[in-house]
Amino acid sequence: MSIFLDFDGTITVQDTISEVANFALRVRADEGEDLSQAWHGVVRSYMDDYRGHVDGYRVEEARRVCAEDEVGFLREMKTVELRSLGRIRQCGVFRDIAPERFYEAGRRAVEEDGTVQLRPGFREFARARVAEGWKLWVVSVNWSAAFIAGALGCPEITVIANTVRSDGSISGPDILNQSGAGAEHRNLTNSCDKLAVVDAVLQQQAETLQGRPSFYFGDSITDLECLLRADYGIVISDKEDSTLLKTLERIGKKVSHSTDTGAKDNHLSWASNYNDVEKHDAFKL
Repeated sequence: MSIFLDFDGTITVQDTISEVANFALRVRADEGEDLSQAWHGVVRSYMDDYRGHVDGYRVEEARRVCAEDEVGFLREMKTVELRSLGRIRQCGVFRDIAPERFYEAGRRAVEEDGTVQLRPGFREFARARVAEGWKLWVVSVNWSAAFIAGALGCPEITVIANTVRSDGSISGPDILNQSGAGAEHRNLTNSCDKLAVVDAVLQQQAETLQGRPSFYFGDSITDLECLLRADYGIVISDKEDSTLLKTLERIGKKVSHSTDTGAKDNHLSWASNYNDVEKHDAFKL
């Protein structure tokens, strides 16, 4: 059996992208280079692009009432994300920071500084699944797979995310870039990319995972396609009217709470922590 999990907001209480950026900004500052204003410009430009995509998309939100409509909207966000990655490279904030330093930053953020918090019950849930023989993968659009690995502190979980190159650019994971020489490099930035990763893993692991259920855990719209594709999609949310849950309702998807009787019979469910996830019927082995 296989479990795929988003990282930011799903395993963690809050998004950690700003923590990754702040770490890099501190590295630059220690070297005598203040890139804070340049970084604010990167963030502002991304938000302007995002709002432009939302406001200018050909089908307004209220009229996107089926999965195909919403998936189309999400997939066309790819151009917004790629423009942002280009600005990140030009800014140079991540330049010459080794993966080991990102790993240590992730570890310290959880274990020492408390700037990154894991959701209640996650580590116990993950350890229990590993002990039972489940395979766990994190699939994240985060810029640093090493930062995620350090924050998790669990080598049994395979992390699939972007990596930071020495020139400060963001590189996609190998599993998305197996088409050979001459193929366009693919970053992991949106819902389509996440789905491609999950499909590729399941194909690679077909002999061991065939006929066994797959789970996907996510908290944001970048997780939508994977939640719909998995045998069981579990939304992690602090409240029952999060953006993702309202989106699923708008496109006609029923979502029960993970502790509800019969949750195993429903494709989609939600929970705010992993103590409640543990009570899902599917995990009562």
